Amino acid sequence: MPAASSQPQPRPLLDDVRPTAAAGADNVVAAAAAAVSIPKVAPADSFVLHAPLELMARAQLIAFVDPARHGDAIAMVDRLRVQYEAAGESVPAPAPADGPVRPQVLLDAIAAGDAYAVDGLAVAWLPRMSAAEVCGALGAAVVPSLAAAGHAPIGLSLLLRASARGDAMSPVVLRGTLRALAAHPDWRVSWHETICGAGNPSTLHEALRSAPHLGQPGNNFIFPLMTQAQQPGVADRLLGPVLADQFDVREATRTLTRAAAWSMLHDDPEQAPYGWSHALTMPQAVLSLAGAGVPEREALAVAATFLLGFRVADGGQPLPERIEPMVARASARDVATAAALHDDAHVVKYTLACLHAAADDREFEGLYLSAAASLLDWWCVRR
Repeated sequence: MPAASSQPQPRPLLDDVRPTAAAGADNVVAAAAAAVSIPKVAPADSFVLHAPLELMARAQLIAFVDPARHGDAIAMVDRLRVQYEAAGESVPAPAPADGPVRPQVLLDAIAAGDAYAVDGLAVAWLPRMSAAEVCGALGAAVVPSLAAAGHAPIGLSLLLRASARGDAMSPVVLRGTLRALAAHPDWRVSWHETICGAGNPSTLHEALRSAPHLGQPGNNFIFPLMTQAQQPGVADRLLGPVLADQFDVREATRTLTRAAAWSMLHDDPEQAPYGWSHALTMPQAVLSLAGAGVPEREALAVAATFLLGFRVADGGQPLPERIEPMVARASARDVATAAALHDDAHVVKYTLACLHAAADDREFEGLYLSAAASLLDWWCVRR
């Protein structure tokens, strides 16, 4: 990415990046969706787990790419399809599930760890449901899950955004994601279930500032990171007083995304690709589902736990008392184009999430675009 200028530059407003249609994208995206909708026999590795999320993020990112590079961005979608098809044996087609759509039956199968039943029900029912129906029916049960690396909310959020854009993305693309949830139905964010009463969500930033630095619990996988954050005296002590049944969801989202973007720019750079990127994408996705099938209190508890988990493990620098706006070090079009041509799923998801955050939090647009540029720089330096 371009180096920061010594002189302040005009803010590259998102309004200056007019989303444009890309000829030929629809057929390529449809073919990739058909491929990544089929789970693999082997337990999902990082590539397979991310594939449906990467596909949806790449498809949505194309509209922000420099029109001269649309063809290259579309080629990256097709590259994903080819890689996924070569990633191992696909599961056999499940037995058809007859009868009306009954989401609770699907949730019961996930809770029972019955991956085969989950797959059959997903194949039968997801194509018959809208994005809003899927989120409304499954969101409350899916959001607290730490199985599938806690990424199911990102899939639901991207699905909702695709629907809002008018994209033809079937919910069946999340078939593998739901199947992965059945592998560990007991992995959940649950500390908040014993916390009663109304707290003060306006103290969320201060709660995050008070996070102790405990270091990584052996590795940087999502389940141990969030388990560490859920131990007594961490999430319950810091976030318990924040929880409320009703609050300003947009303001809470901005508090979390600002802190996550600040962490990308100012904290341990070695945590950029998998720590600080997830610290934004996961909480943002969860809170985007608040009120869309997910109770607001539940969404706040899970979203805040996700960011707290990364801050506790990776945060070597305390958050400032106040995060300030900044001039963007790269344009929205530059970061979108660079990310769309990058081969890492986290870069694609993170950059799109930064564009969404910038659109929702215009005063801090420069912070989010700079954070996206910083992650792209991290990869450039280390390759």
